[in-house]
Amino acid sequence: MGPFLESLSGSAIRVLLRLAFAFEPLVSTVLSVFINQRLHRYKEGGIVSGYKTRTRRLGRYHYQIEIHLDLTGLQAAHLVVNLLPPQLRRWHYD
Repeated sequence: MGPFLESLSGSAIRVLLRLAFAFEPLVSTVLSVFINQRLHRYKEGGIVSGYKTRTRRLGRYHYQIEIHLDLTGLQAAHLVVNLLPPQLRRWHYD
C-alpha cells in the first residue's frame, strides 16, 4: 500500500472514531428501543404478561438497564428452562 492510501485510510479511521464518540450519548435510547421491541414480541407471543424497562446513561460507555417482567408461574419456568445453561437446570421438572 502506498503512502497516499495509508494516509487516506488513517484519516478515514479517525473520522469514523470521532463520529462514534459523537453519537455515544444516544446509545441508551437505542438500547431502550431494541429491548422494548424484543419484549413486545415476547408479550405478543405470551412469553411474558407485561414489562417495564428503564435505561440510564451513567457515564461514557456505562449504562444501567432495569427490566421488570410480569410473569405467571408457567412463564417463569419457561424462561428459566430456556435461559439458564443445562448445568443449572437440573432441578427442573417437566
